[in-house]
Amino acid sequence: MQKQEHTKGNAIKKIGIIGLGAMGYPLAERILHSPENYEVTVYNRTRQKADPLKDLGARIASEPYEAAQGDVVISMLANDEAVEAVILHDDFLLEHAATCTHVSMSTISIDLVQRLTREAARSGRSFVSCPVMGRPDVMARGEAISMPAGAYDAIAKISPLLMAFSKVIRVVGDQPMQANAVKLAANFMISSMIETFAEAFALVRKNNVDHHMFYEIMANDFFASPIYKKYGALIANGDFAGGAFSVELQEKDTRLALEAAIASRVSMPFLHTLENVFISAIGRDKGAKDPCAIAEIAWENSGL
Repeated sequence: MQKQEHTKGNAIKKIGIIGLGAMGYPLAERILHSPENYEVTVYNRTRQKADPLKDLGARIASEPYEAAQGDVVISMLANDEAVEAVILHDDFLLEHAATCTHVSMSTISIDLVQRLTREAARSGRSFVSCPVMGRPDVMARGEAISMPAGAYDAIAKISPLLMAFSKVIRVVGDQPMQANAVKLAANFMISSMIETFAEAFALVRKNNVDHHMFYEIMANDFFASPIYKKYGALIANGDFAGGAFSVELQEKDTRLALEAAIASRVSMPFLHTLENVFISAIGRDKGAKDPCAIAEIAWENSGL
């Protein structure tokens, strides 16, 4: 589903957004700048992060349920614990948002998504899981890849809203947990790419080859992939200062993928290896750095 498929006659108008972290804030900005002129209410546990959006026309909620009084409420939270604390605390969605479609954009466990699905069904509310691919700068440009799963009529309802920040909308199934399985698998591939770049750079560097030249061959000449270009450049340049994402968050996603693989009886030996690499990086005080910082483990192990 591409942006040009957008048609007028959007049936939704009032949008709530819960969670204004690295991804949630640019998401809110994109929706507030949408020509659809949505009425947007935002909630964040640290209110100071929400206050700047007031100048863009957002209403600032004091409690999560206040953001769930419209047509759609989007939750963009960091992990299972945050979703448990904010979304499921005191069953606020069950009590205060009976007619509001809940769109979960968090990268969370399949088990928790299934619980959210059951809770929504029990209350008769629509629920869509829609994780996205793309870093905050991608979200800010409106170029995220949205991957919704859920009832098709609910996805059709929210699609014009998703187009405010997406370059592609790829419906991945009619069960919300399918979207999170896709997101965890995709993040596994990103982590795998980081580790293979790290090990490959170590090999060429130990043999007195300029790893920047090797990066140019791989990212520009051979794979010619925007993801290889972006991540490969971060690794080649040692740009691990951190910011939007971190080793700790990527480890969380890796652990969730590992749990899903075990529950599904899927053999993923390299996933186990990656989890150990991330744990090693955290143990060496690299947890707050960019996920690409796991490259330092390969380099340190190689004497570089």
